[in-house]
Amino acid sequence: MSSPHPPTVRNQALQLLFQGRSVKDVAVQLGLPQQTVYRWHRTCISQSELMQAHARIERLEGEIAACRHLIDLMKEVVPPKDATR
Repeated sequence: MSSPHPPTVRNQALQLLFQGRSVKDVAVQLGLPQQTVYRWHRTCISQSELMQAHARIERLEGEIAACRHLIDLMKEVVPPKDATR
């Protein structure tokens, strides 16, 4: 289901919210239902959190790969503990 409001109105509403305006003020100024502004804001925050989570996952996967590579290098230099028995 698509929104009856153009994307420019949504972007303008979000910009005003991020400038510190209240949902009520933004809704009145742009002639929108408050619930619509709340939904847009909640969706925007959710997407931002999702992008941050993806970035963190990517960074952690890189760290895991580096640790695995280091473990492989260490196995070449230090014999496994069971090898001394």
